[in-house]
Amino acid sequence: QTRNVSSSPYGRTHVWKRRQPVLPNPVVPKFPQRIIRSDGSSFTHWTTSPRSLLRLTRDVTNNPVWNTGLWADEGAMEDEANAQGRLGRFNRRFDGVGGAGSDIDWMAGSGTESTSGELVDPSEYMIKAKKTKK
Repeated sequence: QTRNVSSSPYGRTHVWKRRQPVLPNPVVPKFPQRIIRSDGSSFTHWTTSPRSLLRLTRDVTNNPVWNTGLWADEGAMEDEANAQGRLGRFNRRFDGVGGAGSDIDWMAGSGTESTSGELVDPSEYMIKAKKTKK
């Protein structure tokens, strides 16, 4: 609980106690609405809108943000690599450094042949506390 501080010489009678804001009750969806996607598939869901039919021209089936296979052909990848903005400047500056584009086997000289972990008893590595006399 927090206490409101009053600088009035007449006490705290005029300082109102702040109440929590009351949220209105949620509106229950009561209208069935059929959604028709751009590819022809459709589904029905319940909504607060009285519109019974909604045709989408842009949805997850034809939007390049949701479906990168639509625009990720070879030409689009090269256009992105040759971009004129900051990304293009970065790619031109660090072109020969390597990274995701090159096939680097950096784990080849690690010394261990097995990549799977082995079970270890943690009690072997725990520091034992010294016993003290009382």
